[in-house]
Amino acid sequence: MKLRIVSWLLLVISISILTVSRYHSEWIQTDILLLASNDGFPKDIEKIQSQVNQKLQGAVLWVLVSPSEEASTLAKDTQQLAGKLKNSSVLSSVEFRWANDKSLSSEWNFLYPFRYQLLNSNDRALLYREPEKLIQQQINAIYGPGSVAIDLNGDPFSIFRRYFTFPIDSQIEIFDGIPINKVGEKKYTIIYSVATPFDLGGNANTPLLSLQKKLKDWAGNNGYHLLIAGSPLHTEYAASRAQREIRIIGGISIIAICALCIFMFRSLFPLLASMFSILLGIFSGIAGVIIVLGQMHILAFVFGTVVSGLAIDYAFHFICNRLRPGPPGDSDIFHGLLLGLVSSCLAFFSLCLTPFPLLKQIGVFVGFGLLGAWLTVFLLFPAIIKLDSRPVTFFDNIPKINPKIYYLIISGILILATVVIPQVKFSHDLNLFYQAPEFLVSDEKALNTLVQSRPESSYFLVSGNTEQQVLSREWMLRSYLEKLKKQNIIKNFRGVTDRFPPNKVQLKDWQLLKDFYKKNLVKDFYHKLGFKADEVSHKIKETNQPFYTASLMEWSAVAGNLFKGFWLGCDGNRCHSVVRIYGLKSTMPDLKEIPGVIYIDPTSTIAEIISQQRDQLISLLPIILIVVLAVTVLRLGPMQAIGVVILPLSAVFATVSIIILMGYSINLFHVAALLLIFGIGMDYAVFSHTSHRKEQHYTQLSITMAGSTTLLGFGLLALSDTQAIADFGLVLTIGLLLSLILTFLYFCTRGESKNT
Repeated sequence: MKLRIVSWLLLVISISILTVSRYHSEWIQTDILLLASNDGFPKDIEKIQSQVNQKLQGAVLWVLVSPSEEASTLAKDTQQLAGKLKNSSVLSSVEFRWANDKSLSSEWNFLYPFRYQLLNSNDRALLYREPEKLIQQQINAIYGPGSVAIDLNGDPFSIFRRYFTFPIDSQIEIFDGIPINKVGEKKYTIIYSVATPFDLGGNANTPLLSLQKKLKDWAGNNGYHLLIAGSPLHTEYAASRAQREIRIIGGISIIAICALCIFMFRSLFPLLASMFSILLGIFSGIAGVIIVLGQMHILAFVFGTVVSGLAIDYAFHFICNRLRPGPPGDSDIFHGLLLGLVSSCLAFFSLCLTPFPLLKQIGVFVGFGLLGAWLTVFLLFPAIIKLDSRPVTFFDNIPKINPKIYYLIISGILILATVVIPQVKFSHDLNLFYQAPEFLVSDEKALNTLVQSRPESSYFLVSGNTEQQVLSREWMLRSYLEKLKKQNIIKNFRGVTDRFPPNKVQLKDWQLLKDFYKKNLVKDFYHKLGFKADEVSHKIKETNQPFYTASLMEWSAVAGNLFKGFWLGCDGNRCHSVVRIYGLKSTMPDLKEIPGVIYIDPTSTIAEIISQQRDQLISLLPIILIVVLAVTVLRLGPMQAIGVVILPLSAVFATVSIIILMGYSINLFHVAALLLIFGIGMDYAVFSHTSHRKEQHYTQLSITMAGSTTLLGFGLLALSDTQAIADFGLVLTIGLLLSLILTFLYFCTRGESKNT
């Protein structure tokens, strides 16, 4: 016995040391986009995509809306709001003075030498077709009532000024460097911020949501309406809700297990031992995730809480077996426990064969959790569990039935399945993971209506071997996006080439401007302004500037906030940029093939991956069935193995038939639940088929207790607000009930059977 305890301690210590060596503070994830990976992209593209998604996920937009306040007052209160945001620990950066930013001045100074080779699309079109119109436009600007300061020496036709300010709405008012936007009678300001990574910290605190509520109250008290939007708000809400569900589900399960143990065993020690096996199961699951995968999503942790209901199965089987009269027959129970463990672990670890992160994490967490609980029971329980034998008479009055009735029911289930399953419909809705609360949705809708320049979550990723190749490919993409603008499919787009076109385009524009300044139209323009002939010649000569070149790295170092983040730089022999989409009004049409250009829509990507993994998981089911059957045949022989496997298989077929008849479309988590039903049902089937008649009452007791606690845990999952968890729990609840019913019916045939 001492050897068992020492072996168990050495195992726990070894796992603990290995877990500590692999541990890092970010092992728990909350970002919904991390639930999927896309193996269709090369690794470098996937890495860049992940970086861009993380940047997008960190942004929080604060829009202060005033129905009637003066612009100067709104600017002052915006500055006060920004101060409150800067003082908050939940935000890492806050920016609001876009019109008076030092980076704009730095960018202007950097690009100014390039002014004779940079053109916006409107001026380029005028220079090609109607240069006289551009000249008249400048004369009107000089002599008109709304005239502005014009740099007649360096930028006589304001071409560079228009180029530099082209993407910016020129109708906004500026107060103290703060842009005041106006839509109808409403004025509003925008504050951009980046949230600090959400720290779960073992609690369900919501610091960003608390700040949101506090500042909304402040805005309301000052006559404003504050709109707030950003992924961190949803991440925090989903994570805190998941944590609450973990506590509720886990807590109620533990309370139910405690009550059941005390009622059935009438002793505190079996309860403590059972709870200890659960704790070791959860510890082993977490250790397995950290060691094998390095990280786990909070949703996987919610799913994985069912390990508490499964881990205690082994404890119940062992304890109930110890209640039998006579000397402990541990070897009798361990054969069944081992076969049950192997079948269950095959079901759970098979989830690791899919590339879907959430399923991998669930498989590793529950699989290693079961291994830890089983080893605790196998190594530790024989040395510490001492119980007085007690007769079990709960099942003495159960009526016996003819085995033919049992197999008739099994046949009926299989016939029903052949009729119903062909009618199956499939689903891969992203709402499975998360449905936003109304208070966040309403803000986003109002903000999107008001702020027309808010980018979509989808974007184009442009890649190439050099900076110029990336710019050339992005320039090709622009022509495609311009067509979409004309078709009213998108409102706008923005990328690096808005500010820094490829050299070949700049060279053409440089030549176009050189030819323009040689025209008599330009000389006439200066003469109309009162310049003498020698002065005109001198000014035209000044426009004859050389062609300049610069690297994108130099420009990105001084790029203004409007274009910050569009250039992703070069890594090795690959360079990347991002083109953002604004106002997408329908599904993005298929892009005509442009080398190195990929359209990335995180939402549809996850939906597509959910669909792919659902199909892969369905294809795993027959493979798992064959493997489990082969293992069972080696232990029990062909005939008994078929009898064992037919029970969980019938439960699976009956469950999927019921779900279809209830009108559900089958999704990934339904399929994952069916896989687990098979694994858990195998556990029940193994014990019911391998127990001798003299011990079947104790086997029935252990299966009933194990099934009750597991059913309670899964039943609570069905009440979750997260659709994926609810679907998972609903299917498991139905499947477990059916597994228990079929197991009970099988026991009812034992009195009619001549076999022992």
